Amino acid sequence: MTDVVEVEDRGPVRHVVLNRPEQLNAMNDALADGLVEALENCAHDEDLRVVVVTGAGKAFCAGGDLNAMAAGRDAMSAPREVAKLRRHARAAELLRTMPAATIAAVHGACAGAGLGLALAADLRIASEAAVFRSAFLTAGLSGDFGTAWSLTRLLGEARARELMLLNEKVNAARALDIGLVSAVVAADKFADETDRLAQRLAGSAPLALRRMKQNLREASTASFADCVASESLRHIECAFSDDAAEAGAAFMARRTPQFHGR
Repeated sequence: MTDVVEVEDRGPVRHVVLNRPEQLNAMNDALADGLVEALENCAHDEDLRVVVVTGAGKAFCAGGDLNAMAAGRDAMSAPREVAKLRRHARAAELLRTMPAATIAAVHGACAGAGLGLALAADLRIASEAAVFRSAFLTAGLSGDFGTAWSLTRLLGEARARELMLLNEKVNAARALDIGLVSAVVAADKFADETDRLAQRLAGSAPLALRRMKQNLREASTASFADCVASESLRHIECAFSDDAAEAGAAFMARRTPQFHGR
């Protein structure tokens, strides 16, 4: 891990923090590489239930570091840059596909690759000071980190085209209105509300949560019949788990269940 990506475990919740606050957490190679490494570790940690990605300082992530791109332009090789971007964009893939539930905690600027990263999370919670923008066209770029794919599926084709092509800033209130985020909270309560949301998810049955993420992932690609077939297998697997038995016992006893992921 590098000092531009910080990791903190709080029980079964891991916080992954982009840590270039003076650059609004804009992604250079070090940050992107560190982020992929951190998320790869999360994806392989069976004890994790929730992963929260956020940014240090005043922003979530302002996108790619244009200064770094400009400084290295003369040495660029197209095939090498494609391979590097594919490697870095794996951060978004991991947020979408890892077994743990993922939350993007967004405050301040969330633009470009930062927007793509946030969109890939299962849930997005925003500070009232959050501002979202695709920002690619102003940099003469077409978009990365799966931004167009995610926007189209989250908001529909018309809204995705509007946000990508018009490149307008979207404040937190409008982001909530159009379904870009799950919740907007006051800036002074943002950290506490993010922790509350993470702990709420962490209290869910881990096996059921992982299988539910698989169902949701397949829902965007597989046929209805295929989804029903695979979700049936997962549902019955969960029904025979110790966690399901514990859920029933806790309900009958009117107590909080204690789940163990088996």
